[in-house]
Amino acid sequence: MQILDLAHSYYSATEVLADAGANAIPIINLRCHAIELFLKALHQKDTFTDTGTGVFVMRPGSGRNVSHDLNDSFLKTLPAHRDELLREMSTLCDDLKKLYGVFAKSRYLYEAGGSLPHSKAKNVSQLLAEKTANLPRYPSS
Repeated sequence: MQILDLAHSYYSATEVLADAGANAIPIINLRCHAIELFLKALHQKDTFTDTGTGVFVMRPGSGRNVSHDLNDSFLKTLPAHRDELLREMSTLCDDLKKLYGVFAKSRYLYEAGGSLPHSKAKNVSQLLAEKTANLPRYPSS
């Protein structure tokens, strides 16, 4: 729940910045961070240990993605979540692949030139913000 709350906080911050006409680079970084957290919130339930206090702790070596590869994180979510998200956005895997490396690219954008996939980050983060509230966190076994 903490991960999901944090993901929604990052997503909300992107909306505030976008509405205020802020620079697009911080917005895309926050969107990608929100996406990463939404996906982590959807990892399999055996990834977490319930401490009994309402806090779930991720167990070491439990399949946590050690990189910022968003598509890899997506592929580690429960199949039911993947299927539901792909029904809503069939291009999701391709979009996540296009978001690969945004954190690093944005730091050097002015030196290297090019552009960032802002609309993909917006669409994916919006989908995840909307759908994570409705997806079952832990399916019944």
